[in-house]
Amino acid sequence: MIDRETAWCLLTEFTQSESLRKHALAVEACMRACSHKLGTGNSDSSGLGLSELGLSQEDLWGIVGLIHDFDYEKYPSLEDHPYKGNEILKERGWPEVITRAVMSHAEYTGVARDTPMEKALFACDELAGFITAVALIKPGKSLAEVDAKSVRKRMKDKAFARKVNRDDIVNGAAALGVDLDEHIAFCIEALQGIAGRLGLDGSAAKAVSPP
Repeated sequence: MIDRETAWCLLTEFTQSESLRKHALAVEACMRACSHKLGTGNSDSSGLGLSELGLSQEDLWGIVGLIHDFDYEKYPSLEDHPYKGNEILKERGWPEVITRAVMSHAEYTGVARDTPMEKALFACDELAGFITAVALIKPGKSLAEVDAKSVRKRMKDKAFARKVNRDDIVNGAAALGVDLDEHIAFCIEALQGIAGRLGLDGSAAKAVSPP
């Protein structure tokens, strides 16, 4: 039985880093929002009905977002990630619609992104991390202070969050057929919905403020 709890347990089994867990939650939130905007109904890319998976479309997309990097902490090299994770998922009986999506989010695997879910994962992954980085440098360390304009401004600064691939953000939105500014704003809104769980609701700044 694959469900959100199973996915969370898988993530926490392999990922101890709080920042990586928060990244997983961020991508999950974006994917859940995308499922309503871009989803194709009650079937996945393989034609398997979601009822057969025992999942709603939102849960399927969310779970894919939650676990896409579950193996990264243990297997961070290009030779291992996400290949090791794919092997683990298959050994544990996870369905192909999920394993294929996880493989497709890395450019170098050669797995094409054919479905809206796979394209959304690619479009949300790097962007979610970048939005988080922008929020963390705001005075209040809050997503409420982030908008598309501030994200685009920071994208031009190559020294900022240098590990985030700007081309992936641009190309991801293009592959979805959506305007980049619109997609950034959409993902910001999705992340604002879980700001407390991400520690980006302003509480972190208050904790270090002088009395």
